[in-house]
Amino acid sequence: MSAPKSRTLRPSRESFQNSGWLPKSQKAFHDYLNKLSKKVEKQRKLIRDGEAALLQPVQELKNFIESEPTVYGEFIRMFEDASQDDTDPHNSYEDLICQINEIFRQAPAFGDLGPPMYMIMARIMNTQGGFSAFTKENLNRHFKEMFVAWALFLTSKDSRDVLDDSADGWFSTEAKNKLTEQYPGRTFEQVFICDPSVEYYGYTSYEDFFNRRFRDPETDRPTGDLANDAIVSFATESVTYAYKENVQKYDELFIKDEAYSLQHLLAGHNVEDFVCGTVLQGFLSTTGYHRWHAPVNGTIRQIVDVPGTYFAQAPSTIGEPTEDTDAPPYLQSLCFFANTAARQLIFIQADNAQIGLMCVVSIGMTEISTCEATVYEGQHVVRGDELGMFHFGGSSSALVFRAGSGVNIDDVYKFPEVPLKINQPLNMNIPNSPMVPPGLVRHV
Repeated sequence: MSAPKSRTLRPSRESFQNSGWLPKSQKAFHDYLNKLSKKVEKQRKLIRDGEAALLQPVQELKNFIESEPTVYGEFIRMFEDASQDDTDPHNSYEDLICQINEIFRQAPAFGDLGPPMYMIMARIMNTQGGFSAFTKENLNRHFKEMFVAWALFLTSKDSRDVLDDSADGWFSTEAKNKLTEQYPGRTFEQVFICDPSVEYYGYTSYEDFFNRRFRDPETDRPTGDLANDAIVSFATESVTYAYKENVQKYDELFIKDEAYSLQHLLAGHNVEDFVCGTVLQGFLSTTGYHRWHAPVNGTIRQIVDVPGTYFAQAPSTIGEPTEDTDAPPYLQSLCFFANTAARQLIFIQADNAQIGLMCVVSIGMTEISTCEATVYEGQHVVRGDELGMFHFGGSSSALVFRAGSGVNIDDVYKFPEVPLKINQPLNMNIPNSPMVPPGLVRHV
């Protein structure tokens, strides 16, 4: 089968489930919501009795919703628009506020669920009221403030209570098998830096564990020939989601088949350099490795933090079924997120003159919205050097190349559900490459 020149490579529902973006079953989803609902009821009683209070940024979000007539109306409408069923325990923005407050008091546990904020937001994201509210800049500022507060907790020692070998602990046998499924024959202790002889394996916080480092990267993710500056590799541990050629400066973001609009994707930076170029996008597993690595040898030319949305799915998907489909509407929106969501751009001037300027786009998804660069403008990097990291969960990333870059992505990466591994060459047609392309792998 010949590879298409441009298409969305949307993975199957099973692939999204395997990567932790969807619950393993409807039962797991409803069990979680019912358990959360019971906690919320206890919390409400404590708040009514004056024995507890909402977290400050959550209270500020509630105040904002209730003080802004348009936003208030949209929150009322999104719950009215959402399908109501007896198994869904939250049917108002007041319920949602209390659920957010509960989620932000704990670290994510291992299990069959998915990102907890996405689990409680998915239903209302899939409404016109939700889209209208979640694209508002002032509302997204409040979401960002909440995530900053949650980040403070997840970087504290109090967040380590999920770092144990209990059934939903990250060091259970099942969890460690999941964390190492992309490293055949290797154990968690062999792949990642840790000390199992001490409490919490030596991790100082949930975030420290989440952004764990490779113990021996040359064994698990070898770089190959670093002297060959024509080699390009992917920046994150991902699975293919979209491949687009001839990307335009402006394109329609409201159409059914997802598109990239360079003016929006790159937030107006260096846009003309990339007109008619190529974009390759992947999505990360929530249980995977979340640091980014340089895809080329080159110099960091510019780092741009782009504010954006957190819970706005593609408008063309609003109202589509969430069950019995290849993927729910939100997970059909990753190209849309690349253009609109909170993200970070790292422009790299490749040492290879033909490759020239290229860009690494790190895209936040729902609560996994924090992107941190660990390099600086003017710094020279070698392919495989660390560039930065996501915080607190899975996400998406993309590489953008100029039309004249000479980078020809191998056909194997133009199909769904193909692993994109850091340091593994993407352009095997280059001369003098010492490496062999992988087979077509149909799992995350």
